[in-house]
Amino acid sequence: MFAKTAPAWNPDLTAAPESPLTPGELEARERLRARADFPEIARRAAVNLGRSYQGNVLLTRLLNDRARIALALLMLDMHFEPAEAPGLTAGRLKAEAVALGLCSPGRVGAVLAAARLLGLVAPAPDKDGRRRRLVATPRLLDIHRERWRVLFEAMHPALPEGGIGLSRLDDPGFGAAYVSALLRPFRAGWRIAHDIPRVDVFADRDGGLMIAFALYEATRAGETLTILHLAQTYRVSRSHVGDILRKAAEAGLVRRVEAPGTGSAGFVAEPALDEAIDTFVAIALVRQAFAIREAVVATSAGPL
Repeated sequence: MFAKTAPAWNPDLTAAPESPLTPGELEARERLRARADFPEIARRAAVNLGRSYQGNVLLTRLLNDRARIALALLMLDMHFEPAEAPGLTAGRLKAEAVALGLCSPGRVGAVLAAARLLGLVAPAPDKDGRRRRLVATPRLLDIHRERWRVLFEAMHPALPEGGIGLSRLDDPGFGAAYVSALLRPFRAGWRIAHDIPRVDVFADRDGGLMIAFALYEATRAGETLTILHLAQTYRVSRSHVGDILRKAAEAGLVRRVEAPGTGSAGFVAEPALDEAIDTFVAIALVRQAFAIREAVVATSAGPL
């Protein structure tokens, strides 16, 4: 009864059933990247995305970055369901996470236990005594609203939807439709690796995206980052960082060099990593813009 259905779309945005992407999305990415100010937009967005993905260390260590981001959206999507719907339960979250290939049921259980410990989710009363419903706490909702604010501000210079999103951040109805729109392509089978295959070297490891963004920013600033610096900054082990960078070097994404003034090895981003992050940013910002537009249509009397 409560299966996900598509909110009403602006006809210009209606996706073909066989495609997980909204028509016009690929073209919108190209237009964004063709802007003269895109390099600065990408740099600023990468810094902000890196910060927004840091999150809590405990949750970071339980899941790789790709799974953690998607699982958080699934939790919010279930939380936003109406009171008569099943809502967020451990069973539903485990089932969908497994169906989407995110992680094992045991890992979902560990994430929910950590989230309860951190005050991010809490038990909720339910008329069905057999069901143990959970809700996102104001703390979790505030964390995500702040992340969305960062993204909307980053996209605002190039995409007007950023300003629209900022004006609707405190509207629960908008938030529910926005999260559902963000999840739609993922539920339809799209994965970031379809567009940037080599990014999985980072996205499939905990803290990997943060390391990629840090290297992207540092190399543009003419700086070299060491394994020790990255491990201390993102609170992961040196062996973990070293393994990520070794595989990234094998994929042609980073290069090992001598870190000036340290006498130890450092790493810089190769052009392939710059290209991957630029593509990642374009995908992220355009996806946000389309989700904002869909959410506005779903919660307003008419299209934008």
